[in-house]
Amino acid sequence: MVFEINGLDIVPYISEESIKWSWSGVDGPNAGRAMNAFMYRGLVAIKSRCAVGLFWMPKETALQIHRAIMPEYVTVRTDTIPWESGTVTKTMYSNNVSQTCLTEYSDGTKLFGDLEFPLVER
Repeated sequence: MVFEINGLDIVPYISEESIKWSWSGVDGPNAGRAMNAFMYRGLVAIKSRCAVGLFWMPKETALQIHRAIMPEYVTVRTDTIPWESGTVTKTMYSNNVSQTCLTEYSDGTKLFGDLEFPLVER
């Protein structure tokens, strides 16, 4: 599996069943229903969207991943898109990022968990 965000490989941190792809059609300015209820789409493009969920991780790793997804646009390289053949590269953006707060164990280990974020094609 290939899944990189701005060159950062996140595959080791992806939770099981936590890459969920969807796509949306983008219609042109003349799209809509006519008086006879016939739908005119005027499809302009198909845009991909992905919801990503990651395992618990050390703070240093969490920082790397947050920094990778924070820029206005990011480069995503992956072979996980069901309707794309092979490895593709897309320009995407992320927003509405959430992560569970710090958990500290008696041995001093500190972990951050359940990082979840969307990636939306530009």
